[in-house]
Amino acid sequence: MLIDEVKSYCEELLSSQSCKEMSFHNLEHTRDVVANIKTIGKSMGLSASFMEPVIIAGWFHDTGFLKSYKEHEKYSAVFAYQFLSAKDWPIEKIKIVTNCIQSTHMPQEPCCLEAEVLCDADIFHLGTSKFIGRNQLLRKEWEEKLQQQYGEESWLRLNIQFLSQQHFFTHYGRTILAQGKCQNINFLKNKLIKITKSASAKMKSNWDQA
Repeated sequence: MLIDEVKSYCEELLSSQSCKEMSFHNLEHTRDVVANIKTIGKSMGLSASFMEPVIIAGWFHDTGFLKSYKEHEKYSAVFAYQFLSAKDWPIEKIKIVTNCIQSTHMPQEPCCLEAEVLCDADIFHLGTSKFIGRNQLLRKEWEEKLQQQYGEESWLRLNIQFLSQQHFFTHYGRTILAQGKCQNINFLKNKLIKITKSASAKMKSNWDQA
């Protein structure tokens, strides 16, 4: 099956040293995204033929990190196009795959239902209990790859803003995942309140001792 060939090819690409060094955008993340695609597709009753290009796009969507960090979607689409063209896959299906991949660029702009499924699958963790752990991995990756470092308070504020502005597209995302996202926003807000209260109390104590 083509999906099995795609899986093997993408796993090989994502097992390269440069991808192994990625804390967040690695093979584990891609496997999660493919599993998320299947979860969303099943919940929506989407057919196997409909899901095929979405699953293929899921396997390819982060392979472009081998070429570029900030423009990885463009290169991921190129990898997909080259591989699928060599397999003589129909051009209209290849276009669905590449459009899906490019739709995952932030801010996400899905152009069709297939892309909506991939976009929600890519940020699936925002609406689950995995968010906190995955979020720390992304923070580590940004420090290593982009030299962007955040204090705890600024990181919390950044993520509260991101989660508040980010929305899901599919019915599954707008119902199930949106609920989990709200819970994660509340968790971050409560953590921020504790940090700011602690900082204020410490500042007051320093003033009292001065």
